[in-house]
Amino acid sequence: MADLAVQGARVVLPDGVAHVDLSIDNGVISGIGAQTGDRLGRTIDATGMIVSAGLIDLQCNGAGGSDFTSDPGSIAMAARVLPQFGVTAFLPTIVTAPASARRAAMAELRSARAGGARPLGLHFEGPAISPDHLGAHDARFRTDPAALCVEVDEWIAGGVQMVTLAPEIDGAIELVAALSGAGVAVSAGHTAMTSADLADAKRAGLRSVTHLFNAMAPFGHRSPGPIGAVLADDDVVAGVICDGVHVDPTTVRAAWRALGSGRVALVSDASAPLGRPYGRFRLGRRELIHDETGVRTPDGTLAGSALPLDRAIRNLRDFAGCDWADAVRAATSVPADLLGRADLGRITLGAAADIVVFDDELHPRLVVIDGQVVHRDERWEAGRWKS
Repeated sequence: MADLAVQGARVVLPDGVAHVDLSIDNGVISGIGAQTGDRLGRTIDATGMIVSAGLIDLQCNGAGGSDFTSDPGSIAMAARVLPQFGVTAFLPTIVTAPASARRAAMAELRSARAGGARPLGLHFEGPAISPDHLGAHDARFRTDPAALCVEVDEWIAGGVQMVTLAPEIDGAIELVAALSGAGVAVSAGHTAMTSADLADAKRAGLRSVTHLFNAMAPFGHRSPGPIGAVLADDDVVAGVICDGVHVDPTTVRAAWRALGSGRVALVSDASAPLGRPYGRFRLGRRELIHDETGVRTPDGTLAGSALPLDRAIRNLRDFAGCDWADAVRAATSVPADLLGRADLGRITLGAAADIVVFDDELHPRLVVIDGQVVHRDERWEAGRWKS
């Protein structure tokens, strides 16, 4: 008898969408196909709905009013907030800050309590970024790559899984090689890199770009910069904040047409306002204002978002006119692949039983992590759940 069964849904599989049932045992997917009623324990009736792997957010600065850089102790709280948006795993992101903030985050990750979305490791966004493309990062704490070499072993031991840096800065390529050689995913961001800089960084192990279009040198037909380098590249993956504020919908469509399925990773870049009403919040040591124009510093600089990752999927579908299943994969298998996690982001035998049951408009209605229901939308029908 399976611990849990999901029946009747259209399921997003690695090679397409199919009407299949799922069985789950001991926190992993143990069966994909037709199931028999007398074999089942707890059952989710997902008839007429969509089931996918749980969403993975590679860039989440905070949620539920809390900011990870200034208060890494809030990671566990945010982990309980994120499943309502379909997120089952995430990288708590620490922006450019003093070394003490990075160490506090690593210490918190080691002691984090289980519950809610799973923190997969930390994303250090900075401090080795371009002084000319800081975005909302605090210039006081920007650091050259050479000065960070003494921290690399500590980062690797402390659970850092992704680092964003500017490849064109002196010493950056050596830092890329050291990190990628230890299995850390390195991403270019807050940068003015050229195509040559990108090629050098890729040879050293870089595989992705952080929030394409934002906090980087602009595209010009005689000076294509990082945007042109990425769009002309063959395989680098681009993170995109698909809220219609950070990137215009037409630009999203253009990027999708250039990159295609498998090379766009949806990220929320969510900060403390995610899941909260308009108000004032923090990002590191900087004040944020969340209002109808987005999330900004007092001088008007965009500073993360309040974008739920499930809305980013719907936006990508609408902005790019792409297949909805490809939009789902941009928040599941694509980020999982960047992290080298074959056990996440896809519905396959033996994968972690992290799944989302969506309605036909891609709103999350029920979320399962490790085979346990962790979120049930208030509109979920009681008759669909049998225990």
